[in-house]
Amino acid sequence: MLSHERRRYPRTGYDDAASIVIGQWPHRQTVECRLRDVSDIGASIEVKDFVLGMGETATLRVKAKANLNKGVQVGIYPLTGIVVRNSVPTHYGLRFSATVPEQIRNIAARPRKILMGIGIAVLAATICIFKIRNLDSFWYTPLLAAYGLLAAAFVLSRAVLSLMYRHPKDLGFTPTVSIVITAKNEETHIADTIHHCFQSRYPRDRFEVIAIDDGSTDGTWQAMSALETRYPYLKTFRFEKNKGKRHGMAFGAEQASGEILVYLDSDSFVEPEALYRIVQPFLDRRIGAVSGHTLAIEEENNFISKMEAARYYVSHRVMKAAESIFGAVTCCPGAFSAYRRSTVLRVLPVWLNQRFLGTAATFGDDRSLTNYILRTHRVIYHAGARCATYVPDTWGKFWRQQLRWKKSWARETTVAVRLMHRKHPIAAVSYYAGIFLAVLSPLMVVRALIYMPLAGHAACWPYVMGVFLTYTFFCSFYGYHTQSKTWYYGLAFAFLYLSILCFQNYYAILTVRRNHWGTR
Repeated sequence: MLSHERRRYPRTGYDDAASIVIGQWPHRQTVECRLRDVSDIGASIEVKDFVLGMGETATLRVKAKANLNKGVQVGIYPLTGIVVRNSVPTHYGLRFSATVPEQIRNIAARPRKILMGIGIAVLAATICIFKIRNLDSFWYTPLLAAYGLLAAAFVLSRAVLSLMYRHPKDLGFTPTVSIVITAKNEETHIADTIHHCFQSRYPRDRFEVIAIDDGSTDGTWQAMSALETRYPYLKTFRFEKNKGKRHGMAFGAEQASGEILVYLDSDSFVEPEALYRIVQPFLDRRIGAVSGHTLAIEEENNFISKMEAARYYVSHRVMKAAESIFGAVTCCPGAFSAYRRSTVLRVLPVWLNQRFLGTAATFGDDRSLTNYILRTHRVIYHAGARCATYVPDTWGKFWRQQLRWKKSWARETTVAVRLMHRKHPIAAVSYYAGIFLAVLSPLMVVRALIYMPLAGHAACWPYVMGVFLTYTFFCSFYGYHTQSKTWYYGLAFAFLYLSILCFQNYYAILTVRRNHWGTR
């Protein structure tokens, strides 16, 4: 089915009647066929007296049950995929757009998604009704009313655009890939990170892993170098002294031989299909970078991880999905992202030696590199290319993470504001609106929660209710897409935002030249 055997799933031989549904209503057709074999990622079918179009979307309906691995019975579910021709004229391959387990989970989740979808619609309507009061009192407090209306428009527009997002197409594209991992004092996770890379269902001779020890003082070097005998396509390098993550990323790009660079954090674990999926968009020469989807690992006794899981999901599946429609994703996360290597090499010297207000830029490597790529290329997001990563397990680490991100945002915003106007008008307006809201939000918090109560007004409750509705709305998207039982933990972020995090924006701006909390 592919020129390179990339997915080593066991196939189940099968010979029974089936049918495929092709075309869109009202021109939909059902074609009888025979199922010859099937696996988690595709099926071989025989079709007589009908010619299928290559690349055409088709839905397979098996008339009897075919058992796959772990007892999965594909006859219960319709499976959607793309038609590809095999060597025999009447035989075709159907390459599933998502794996069988993924499609089964999506179908089984439909009742719960319908309920969550109704909840999202109710919340959206409530937000709209709630904001009518801003229109009623607009001329009494025009600036405050405008801020409230802009915030509501921003939230609802992100949601609507994210619903319009579609995964990049599976094009069967298998370029050469170099996975670059920079690690410092990661002896606990580095071996697992590398193992997950080599479990990728991608042609083994078309990707390599480059692991760089950035001056570790623990057993990181021993852990990664010990794997070289097991994995011939693993290359390990060691910096005697710590140089910083950006230098490790640049060194990896120079040592790489692949057409595509995939940057992966040393405590991130890619899913088996992630590597194949994240490179598909690069067949389009306009694409310079692709953001993967990073999932926060939820640890049972780690409240922060449950809260971050909701926030990570929303920031990717809502925010990045909305940006991706216009090819203007503003930050490809360091946990898992892919870049066209030729483009990275072109900007490597200036990126590596970037300075801001006279000091070296030592944090925000991912956002910075994304900005350089955005100057000349489209940057998109792939929700199906997933990895899982560890998040802070103490409040001290959490505050430092948030401050580092905000410093990166403060610095790189000064760059992005000068190039976003070249992108799609909707993307540009949304980006500038987001900056405006982020800068003014601490003042709104002070006015609503401190000034108004001290002045004897009860006007703080509408503001608190607005924030609560907004975060409940976003958390509902997390629940809609994942059916997670911990979706409401994202509401804790609303409390942290009101009490601390929004004020970090100002502190980050004032201390942006201080690099002591930069990454590695």
